[in-house]
Amino acid sequence: MKLFRSLWWVVLFGGLSVWAGTVQNPHGPLKWDCQACHTPKGWKQLRFPLKFNHTETGYPLVGKHKSANCLGCHTDLKFRYVGVTCADCHTDIHQAALGLDCQRCHTPNGWTSQQNILELHENRGFTLTGVHATVDCQACHQGARETRFVGTPTECQGCHATVFQQTTNPDHAKAGFELNCEACHTMTSATWQQSSFQHVPIATMKGAHAQLTCNDCHHQQFKGTSQNCDDCHHTDYLATTEPAHGQFQFPTRCEVCHNQVSWNDAEFDHLQRSGFALEGAHAHIGCIQCHVNNQTSGLPRDCFGCHADNYRNATDPDHVSGNFNHDCTQCHSNQSWTPATFNHNNTNFPLTGAHQQLECQSCHANGYSGTPTDCYSCHQSNYESTTDPDHQAAGFSTHCETCHSTDAWQPATFDHDQTDFPLTGAHKTVQCQDCHANGYSGTPTDCYSCHKTDYDNTTDPNHQAAGFPTNCENCHNTNRWDETTWDHDSQYFPIYSGKHKDKWNTCSDCHVNSTNFAIFECINCHEHNKTKMDDKHKDVSGYVYQSTACYNCHPNGRE
Repeated sequence: MKLFRSLWWVVLFGGLSVWAGTVQNPHGPLKWDCQACHTPKGWKQLRFPLKFNHTETGYPLVGKHKSANCLGCHTDLKFRYVGVTCADCHTDIHQAALGLDCQRCHTPNGWTSQQNILELHENRGFTLTGVHATVDCQACHQGARETRFVGTPTECQGCHATVFQQTTNPDHAKAGFELNCEACHTMTSATWQQSSFQHVPIATMKGAHAQLTCNDCHHQQFKGTSQNCDDCHHTDYLATTEPAHGQFQFPTRCEVCHNQVSWNDAEFDHLQRSGFALEGAHAHIGCIQCHVNNQTSGLPRDCFGCHADNYRNATDPDHVSGNFNHDCTQCHSNQSWTPATFNHNNTNFPLTGAHQQLECQSCHANGYSGTPTDCYSCHQSNYESTTDPDHQAAGFSTHCETCHSTDAWQPATFDHDQTDFPLTGAHKTVQCQDCHANGYSGTPTDCYSCHKTDYDNTTDPNHQAAGFPTNCENCHNTNRWDETTWDHDSQYFPIYSGKHKDKWNTCSDCHVNSTNFAIFECINCHEHNKTKMDDKHKDVSGYVYQSTACYNCHPNGRE
């Protein structure tokens, strides 16, 4: 089969070759075989891709020419009858005004080559920059000039005269602006509105001024426009009420207080201008609160001059009835009228203890001048209502500080040791009323006056029957009533020592007469009897079997 096909091609193309040599070729004489472009399927069905290399013709296909249809250039089947210059295929809309060398501006890649156009304009002395580099040719080369670029104006107004005339902010024509647009505008700007006009050195535009439009300041003209703030801001000056600039007759040099950022952010130096520093709450109040009726001169500098109403309306304490000093700074600060910081310690009555927590009116109900400093004047009701002890009934001194402190009315801290009767022993723990039941004035200090009942009720020994002296302290101490300190051994007869120690139980063992302790008996408690004692003392001169006789011979209880 392959052999058959090979033979067929040999016969076919061999015959065509012979035919081509004897028969006229519609394409004219060619050095390329037919099969380079055609197939056996038909003359009109061409190979794809073609084996034919157009470069071998001496005219390589580049750019847009690569994709062009053959018949687009070869309108005649005789391929040699085709032009090789641009004008042969492309109509010259410039009508040869620019010459026949199209490739000076155009390339096979596209009819419009921006790079070539930019280079061409630069070589012609009009460099395309900014927006000019992006617009279509017809934007500048309009109408009759579309095919003839010669004579196109290069100055701005040649194209932009209409824009010049139509501009209203600012109105160029009315303002008499010059036509050299590049004085304010540049070709590198994205829009016509982007002006490069520099206000310096005429006037520096800062802050809010930099955001304004020209017409905001230039209403009628540009030349001779005033640079004084008041000339533009006089309406603001007159409309300002806090403070009222016009009524205050403020100077019109606005820059003294205002800046270019904001009209409201004023920085008036009150200390420098008036000699009165605005501190504390003064720094935040409105001008007219002090400058009533827009008064700026002759204003008082002392607190009372402005705060007289505060002084008069104060009720806790009542400044007027208390005849307070008008020097407000003694109690108040410029931060706030209340709370006040009056220092009571600087007076003749420093506040201590519970006094520090009281309201002023608690002590100064009748005013502040002449307020007494003694305790009783304020605490009389406490004095009179006290029942334990009853101060009034007892005739207590009104020097309350003798017993009380400023921390609290009770408990009291009366020091009994400072009296004629220091408290010792059990006396320290008894209640005042135990001794002062009948009052505090004239209270006796002898023991018997308070302890008569104890004296009368004592039976061992029976103080009353025995006629004991009422000098209780001779035997008793203040610790306990039954802890006596009477010395029987050294004063009379040893019963706590010697042979009689622990030989008795009660006083009546020896003192048989409870009404007379001078009477005592020895013979009642001894083991010996009269017969035995008589025999034992038969040689003793003056011997008598009597207790007094025993004591006379044996005063120490020894034989």
